[in-house]
Amino acid sequence: MIDLCPRCRIQAPHRPGRERCPRCGGPLSVVDDTGRTSAAQVGQVPAHGPGRPRPTPPPGRGAAPAHTGGLYRSRDVRWIARRPPEAIPARRGSAGYRGPRLIPRYVYIPAWGLHDEPSDPAEAHRQLDASRARLVLALMVVGTALAVSAAVHLVRYILLVVNRDAPLPEWLIVASDWLTIFSGVVAFLGFVLATWAFMRWVLDLRADTYESAGLIDPRRPGWVAALAGVPVVNLIGAPLVLKEVAAARDGGADNALVDRRLRKLWVAWLLVNLTAALAIVARLVAWRSESLQTGANALTMVIVSAAVSAAFAFWMARRIRMLFDAAAAVPVPTRRWVAVG
Repeated sequence: MIDLCPRCRIQAPHRPGRERCPRCGGPLSVVDDTGRTSAAQVGQVPAHGPGRPRPTPPPGRGAAPAHTGGLYRSRDVRWIARRPPEAIPARRGSAGYRGPRLIPRYVYIPAWGLHDEPSDPAEAHRQLDASRARLVLALMVVGTALAVSAAVHLVRYILLVVNRDAPLPEWLIVASDWLTIFSGVVAFLGFVLATWAFMRWVLDLRADTYESAGLIDPRRPGWVAALAGVPVVNLIGAPLVLKEVAAARDGGADNALVDRRLRKLWVAWLLVNLTAALAIVARLVAWRSESLQTGANALTMVIVSAAVSAAFAFWMARRIRMLFDAAAAVPVPTRRWVAVG
């Protein structure tokens, strides 16, 4: 016979007088060899007479705790939750395909790894040529608009000079006012168009240059567009991005020539912005002042700024085609003169 603890499932050879589990303090059940409980039922405590003292477990390591009715806790015992056997689902057989294995096939060509898109250098050159053509056209348009605006403001200045001695008809003054406003708006729209065309040309130029050199552009297109297209910022940003293009091109001995061309372009661009800033300041001062002379001076600055800007636009439209081109070779004469002795 063995002593079985229904609570912690430990068993030991039967010992007379042992009624409590030495581990958890629960009631023990005596089980014979046939598996029948003979001494006590599972979960029941044997009755004791009124005069018999309650047996106590032997002292030592396995002594029962004082609160036998509670949950047994010990740092030497680890409880493991197991699913009852009747709750474990039966294993299902594989209901897959049992015939011969099929040959794998693909309805499309598999592409593993990085997606490598082929690049066409000719397409980049075509985009650059189209951008250069658009930039030249925009420069010619804005140059013409600025020249017309300078002429209109000059006529306005002459009318103001004449009006100091002799009154002018009302319709002529109104016509000059509206013509001045219209020419200024057209010149401003032309400036916006030329700035956008210049920005697109710089982007296409950098893409073509770095692709031809087998390199990756170190600057993002958004930063390049901001450096080349934002006013005042492009005073420093535009020469910077063009200088990087010149450094990436394999020009050899023509690098010094390209640097001189870029330096001239930057100086001219700086003068244009300086005259435009002076014209804007003079115009603001004239609006605050009621002096005719101050207004005439502001109008003079506007005429000078428009004329300088128009000249720069025409000059840049002619130079932009050969900005990064190599130096022209010295023509070889077809006739050679020799000295006759």
